[in-house]
Amino acid sequence: MPQTNLYVDFPGQSARPPRRAKLDAERYTSPDVMKREWDAVWTRSWLLAGLASDLTEAGDYFVFDIGRESVVVMRTDAGDLAAFYNACQHRGNRLFTSERGSVAAVTCPYHGWTYELDGTLKQVPDAERFLQGLPCDRLSLKPVQVECWAGLVWINMDPDAAPLADFLGVVQEQLDPYRFQDMVLVKDQTVLLDANWKTCVDNFNEQYHVDFIHPQHASFVDCRDAINELWPFGHRRVLVEGYVTNPRYGVPEEVPPVLRAAIEPLGLDPDDFRGRVLELRKAVQQHKRRLGEQLGFDYSRFTDEQVSDILQYDLFPNIVMTIKPEELWVMRPRPHPTDPDKCFFDKWTLRINVAGDRAEGLSLVGDPSVRVVAAGERPEREVFERADVVEGRRSMTITIDQDIHYLQDMQAGMHSRGFSRAWLNDDEARVQHFHDWLDVWLEGTPVRQDTAVGQAAE
Repeated sequence: MPQTNLYVDFPGQSARPPRRAKLDAERYTSPDVMKREWDAVWTRSWLLAGLASDLTEAGDYFVFDIGRESVVVMRTDAGDLAAFYNACQHRGNRLFTSERGSVAAVTCPYHGWTYELDGTLKQVPDAERFLQGLPCDRLSLKPVQVECWAGLVWINMDPDAAPLADFLGVVQEQLDPYRFQDMVLVKDQTVLLDANWKTCVDNFNEQYHVDFIHPQHASFVDCRDAINELWPFGHRRVLVEGYVTNPRYGVPEEVPPVLRAAIEPLGLDPDDFRGRVLELRKAVQQHKRRLGEQLGFDYSRFTDEQVSDILQYDLFPNIVMTIKPEELWVMRPRPHPTDPDKCFFDKWTLRINVAGDRAEGLSLVGDPSVRVVAAGERPEREVFERADVVEGRRSMTITIDQDIHYLQDMQAGMHSRGFSRAWLNDDEARVQHFHDWLDVWLEGTPVRQDTAVGQAAE
């Protein structure tokens, strides 16, 4: 059967945009489009900036760079989160050049202006020489909206933006059982790509390409029968059955190698499923629940489908979350400050803090080669280029590596005189939905389109 596409409204907000976007080459290559996106999207929507686990004590901070802008998020003396633009109010100097750390106060390295952890101007050297005065209400750091949900820290540069809960809608309730805040960051990676940020988003929003550049997927997930949900504001979700094989290619007699490698750490013997591979998914659902009790992880808050299957949430504008009860991938393409043909692609890998050492040789987490970090330890961010992936020096997992190999060719083709616009099929509905809503944002009318959008879609 083909993939299923479902529009799912939020309360008071239609999922259907007013018109279909035209995916022409200019959308991916034009500096003018890049400028419009900055004004209408990046400075107005909620952006995933970082992890609350980096902000445990007063004075802890991280820097979030997006386009030409830089935002600092801090833990204040009162224990709250504060975010402000990374610019001293004296002459604009960047306050922080390290990506994260801890300070007792915010001090500009250029002239020594000092601010409290909440951004309030505290001290200015030679204050008496400022004959016009030093009004703290005007010269404190410029704030940015900040909220935390499930251990994920979000910012919004629009002071009038609706709360994060309004923006995410049903997403928060659906994902709360996964308790991302209890997971541990085990990998933090960034690669510079010769591709527009939307080229990356599109790649993760369709499975039409999977059979061709990810052949291993046919032996452990069913991408053919995926269910796509299309939500307001440009959010999307796809549900994919796991611990199965793609029925397009028939059911094998033996458990395929990729699937074998996934079930052996659970303590299941692949040979027990010779001739009955179709029974494996249900067996994994039941076995994980038993093993979770043994290893100290509670599966009771998850449905059977959540125990075995893979969810991907694509949150507007640039977040791709691949989700299992035991592991979360957060992928985040960020626009280059000046070049529409480049982007920074971030990938965080978070896992439940169960290393499998309470049962000999058993683990709930798929790749036992990645070490679970000790309490209070944080992996350093790896920064590299596409060539490091293609030539085998770095890896973001085999699937992501395969995507990285091709993305620059997709971007290069956008510049060809032989290409004018994309021609999508129904299995690429999430791509179309993202761009339809991107146009709504570019027109400046994404929020609270309660009746106008719904009527226009009829």
